[in-house]
Amino acid sequence: MNMRGKYTLVKHFWLSCAHRVPGAGKCERIHGHNYKVTFCVQGYQLDGQQMLIDFRQVKHAIEKKFDHHLLNDFPEFNPQQGGSAPTTEKVAEVFFNIIDELCAKKENKPVVKWVEVQETNEAYARYERV
Repeated sequence: MNMRGKYTLVKHFWLSCAHRVPGAGKCERIHGHNYKVTFCVQGYQLDGQQMLIDFRQVKHAIEKKFDHHLLNDFPEFNPQQGGSAPTTEKVAEVFFNIIDELCAKKENKPVVKWVEVQETNEAYARYERV
């Protein structure tokens, strides 16, 4: 363990998705967003490439699954399949869990601290483990 300090990586990327949110007025209709996804990973040790985590791997894992798709089509965002409606808060939580799984597989054991999903210029949600 590196006793001299802790590393913090903050990265953002863009993702285009559609969704509908039942019971949310005009947002009940299918509409899309260019989500700004920002995440923070921390750790005491770097990997063999001198990184906490390769942020391209994180971006790819989320983009590959969700980019240019209707979020409601995925079990995570479908109440009939055990998920929850794709509110900005739930999108942040699902993305957090994806990054958390990637971190857990790494030998240097970085930790995802939080994920923010900005849906519009005026609104974003942050999910963090407490």
